[in-house]
Amino acid sequence: MKKIIASLGLIFAAGFISAQELPKLSPLSKSEHVVGLNKITLQYSRPSVRGRVIFGDLLPYGEIWRLGANENTKITCTQDMLFGGEKSQVLPAGTYSVFAFPAEDLNWKIVLNSNTEQWGTGDYDEAKNVVTLMVKAIANAHTETLLIDINEVTTTSASIVIAWDKLKVVIPFTVETDKTAQSNIDAAIAEGKDLDKVYSSAANYYFNAKQDYDKALEYVNLSIGVKQTHNNTFLKARILYAKGETKEAIKLAEEAKKMAETAEDKRWTEYIGETLDEWKKK
Repeated sequence: MKKIIASLGLIFAAGFISAQELPKLSPLSKSEHVVGLNKITLQYSRPSVRGRVIFGDLLPYGEIWRLGANENTKITCTQDMLFGGEKSQVLPAGTYSVFAFPAEDLNWKIVLNSNTEQWGTGDYDEAKNVVTLMVKAIANAHTETLLIDINEVTTTSASIVIAWDKLKVVIPFTVETDKTAQSNIDAAIAEGKDLDKVYSSAANYYFNAKQDYDKALEYVNLSIGVKQTHNNTFLKARILYAKGETKEAIKLAEEAKKMAETAEDKRWTEYIGETLDEWKKK
């Protein structure tokens, strides 16, 4: 009987140990980013320096590193990413493991690999590399805990930034935002719903993001042709003002203000009025 009780005690103790939650030295991090229309997710475990010599010791030069700890570092993108400038390497939309090869001369190799079901580097297969990059590590302020981030963000580009210990690696990339945006515009037009808003959104994109005033004017005229509102009328005024057609811009803005007043849209009435005051002072 005592043996049975003792055995049950061991089983319960083992169950308790396996179930309890304890802190990890390298906690998991997951971050989400948007570059243009591309949604990018980074997932990795974050080791800390903790007084150790990292590069050349904990991480031997020339050897593969999982770019973190525990499970492999992963990047997920909803659209293609282009690396490498003129001779671009394309990373198709999907999820990939990321590995690094630190180098004593600071010329690191970074690879993005299609095998995402890995723990460590034991199953690394070079044949499954989708993108291979040579990047220069640079001196950096001490970063105690490994940091991987997306920085230097524009509507068409950004950089993956890796910082740990006293080094930093910056990996620029681009995304085909313009191509995707135009494709989305064409699809919305083909669907045929709320075309005044579809054309107005397209005009806004070309006006604000691309500064392509002729294309913006083309779309806003289509919007007004479907249904004229104070919104698209004032947008056309702003486009004309940007093109240097001040007199016509002021005339349209005054028309847009009257339409906003009729619609009892106080916010737009005030906004258009403030803009008109600024234009008339110049």
